Formats: sequence, C-alpha cells, structure tokens
Amino acid sequence: MVFGLTELLVNAVEHGNLGITYEEKTRLREQGRWEEEVASRLAAPEYAEKQVRVSYSRERDQIRVRIEDEGQGFEWQRYVDMDLERAFDTHGRGIAMSRMISFDDVQYLGVGNTVEVTVRIEAQDEQDTPAAMIA
Repeated sequence: MVFGLTELLVNAVEHGNLGITYEEKTRLREQGRWEEEVASRLAAPEYAEKQVRVSYSRERDQIRVRIEDEGQGFEWQRYVDMDLERAFDTHGRGIAMSRMISFDDVQYLGVGNTVEVTVRIEAQDEQDTPAAMIA
C-alpha cells in the first residue's frame, strides 16, 4: 500500500498542483532538469499555496483513502492500465502499478483531481480489536 500511496501523492503534487504535463516531464527528465523544475514550481507564488488533501476511513473489511489535489485534473483513463506505447518511457506507469500491486480498487472522481483507493482487509469484530485501536 505504501508504494501506491507514494505514487499517487507524488502525482498529485507534480502533475496536479504543479501542472507539469506528461510531455513536459519526459522532456525535463531527458534534459536532467526534472528535480530543478519541481523545486522551482514549488517556490513560485502561483503554486506555493496549493495543497494536497488526504483523508481515510477504516471500515470493518477495508481501508479507503482519498487524495485530492488542486489541479485541473487529467485524462486518467489512459494511465489506469499498462500501455505498450509507454512501456519504454522513463515514467508513466505509477498509477497502473499502484492499481496492480497496492490496491483492490482505484476510482478517479470528477475531472481526475481526486482519487479514491480501497484495500480490503480481514474483517474484525470490535470485540477482537485491541482497546488501543478503538480509542
């Protein structure tokens, strides 16, 4: 689950809040300027105040996490499954890998700036849950 959440959080910041497109990231990585551009945008006034909101709920048989950025969204449908056209790109597989490895369900909401992921867990009765976890 950690791998998947990391990928989605990085996407929310870099692509969502900072507005870096797939094509820009490809070019910047080729030029060795990717990290420099991210740092520059993080410091720029038009991006500096943007936030990523994360919320979660733990239910009896699943954990649900919602990540929402302040970006304009994207065409997420292209990235949910592995695509042979991007197989040799230096990036662009995080969402598909997250879905395959980390989560039981991945749902993008609205324009794509909100994602909700679900991980099924073994159901526990409250009486079996240690008191420290209930508090």
